[in-house]
Amino acid sequence: MKKLTLFLLVSISAVTYSQQMPQTTLYGYNMYAVNPAYAGLNNCTQIAVSHLNQWVKVDGAPATSMINLSTSLGQRFGIGGQLLIDKIGMLQQFSGLGSLSYGMKLGEHRFRAGLSIGYNQYRLNPSTAIVFDPLDPIVNGGNQSAGAVNTDLGILYTFENIELAASTKQVLHTSSNFGYSNTTGYGLRRHFTGYAAYNIILTNKWDLKPSVFLKGINHVLQADINASATYNKFLNVGIGYRTQVGLIGRIGITLKDRYMFGYAYEAPMANMASYSSGSHELILKITLCRPEKTPKISKIKIDTIYREIHSVDTVFITKTEYKIDTLIIDNSVTKTIPETEVISGSVSKTILFEFDKSLVKKESFGELESMVNLLQANPTFKLSLEGHTDATGAESYNVGLSKNRVNAVKDFLIMNGINTDRIIIKHFGETQPKTSNDTPLGRKDNRRVDVMIIK
Repeated sequence: MKKLTLFLLVSISAVTYSQQMPQTTLYGYNMYAVNPAYAGLNNCTQIAVSHLNQWVKVDGAPATSMINLSTSLGQRFGIGGQLLIDKIGMLQQFSGLGSLSYGMKLGEHRFRAGLSIGYNQYRLNPSTAIVFDPLDPIVNGGNQSAGAVNTDLGILYTFENIELAASTKQVLHTSSNFGYSNTTGYGLRRHFTGYAAYNIILTNKWDLKPSVFLKGINHVLQADINASATYNKFLNVGIGYRTQVGLIGRIGITLKDRYMFGYAYEAPMANMASYSSGSHELILKITLCRPEKTPKISKIKIDTIYREIHSVDTVFITKTEYKIDTLIIDNSVTKTIPETEVISGSVSKTILFEFDKSLVKKESFGELESMVNLLQANPTFKLSLEGHTDATGAESYNVGLSKNRVNAVKDFLIMNGINTDRIIIKHFGETQPKTSNDTPLGRKDNRRVDVMIIK
């Protein structure tokens, strides 16, 4: 029965309609594998190696091995490449493709599009097939090989915690004739995928992401309905339901924010459930992210900010007594201030925030007056504020936290008469640590707002 089922799957009439795009259950860990628009996303380089065994215990069941590489080129462009080996019964596919993506931002809205072009090489070996018709042209044709051009197109849109993506696989209809007489060959058919996800920040450590992934060809549509939870950017667990198949379980572990190991199990509940013990997939992914490039600005040493404040090295911004952020006054480059303004000594100040908010407490407003007076006394000066956090909690939460804190300082300056054009703000979350996040002291140093005076 197992061999009979396989034969029906790989007969020449069924091959045309069988899976023609790389199958993966761990797409949530490697979206570039299903959509070229993800190439170079978030200014990161990503290398992923995966292997999928479908329908375990069924002889000749599909097996897919894949390696992906994608990286960014500047702020807008990304490139990627993919090598794939896919085998099902007597048909084996080897393919390679290259991708180019382009992205743009409109405020908090991000748009991205990608295009892939590649070549698929097919080999057909009927020597192990069960022969029902000795006159079958496939059996009599012996080993055959053929090739076809492959093209993919994808788009991506993100806004805050919303992620929407769609792709068309094998945009161009091409076919590969294996040399059999009276056959139409192996035709590539256009596939469609769609993805929608929403990231819910539950706490500083827990995120929840419900998502839906759609795959379709002609009038056939398959949907994955998923929910995954992430703890402290270290552990990810998820469960899903795949229509026409069954349940899916996923688990992923991330080490040092770079190395991710993932596993997925598909438990069949229909169709192949009587013959198969399920499908297994493994992935190893390495992610290397670069901080966004910022314009070069000149920095000056602040010998005095206000006559009552001689020299400021560090200002502590505290959310509560349990969490301390640091406001660093950069003094890496020296520029002499008029002698009448230079007073020796140093002092540190404290700026308090409302509990679990980014609102500066009234009693701390006086500590910010130093920056106000400096800008008012020097109308050509501008102020750059860059918000940072440590690596505790979800990345999306940390980005929002650094943004809210730096905006709180900006709002205070504006309320005190400083024109918004003189204040430049950036927020980087946890992507630019000053020290290691492995110790409490290191995490404390990384919770900061860097202040630079621009002359």
